[in-house]
Amino acid sequence: MESFLTFSPKFSQLQSHKWSAIPRPAISETLIPPKKMFPSISSAHTHCYPPPQLCCCNTSSSSSLDYNTDSSTKIFIKGLPRSTSEGHLKNAFSKFGEVGQVKLIMDRESGQSLGVAYIWFSRKESALLAVKEMNGKFFDGRFIYVTVAKPRSYKNWRTMAPYRF
Repeated sequence: MESFLTFSPKFSQLQSHKWSAIPRPAISETLIPPKKMFPSISSAHTHCYPPPQLCCCNTSSSSSLDYNTDSSTKIFIKGLPRSTSEGHLKNAFSKFGEVGQVKLIMDRESGQSLGVAYIWFSRKESALLAVKEMNGKFFDGRFIYVTVAKPRSYKNWRTMAPYRF
């Protein structure tokens, strides 16, 4: 018991001086505006790099994105095998109407398909026909789920795991 009493004051001294060993910076009460440390970028340098673009398989005949971006013309497909390509999806779904764009969702780390894709059609009727004909069908060795895509949610795609049956 007596050894605890001799230890206790030393321990409390350590605790009381614990933060005093760290020096605190002096804070000036006058505000001095910071000097510019970087030169300004002229407008000549801003045109060096093109703006970032979303890379998808655009299958329309013109170079501009002329497909309908209405959510009723976009279908959502899940259950695809990892070996499925955007071109193969375009070929398979073009029998229902003109395909404007195919987007196969890929894992950022591994670069493999997550088994999920979106297909944009030029007409709403084509999208509805594709859903009717392809939902629950056997495609590339797997049964797929096809539906009209819902409006975009702000869910983070990084957390999405590959689709499994």
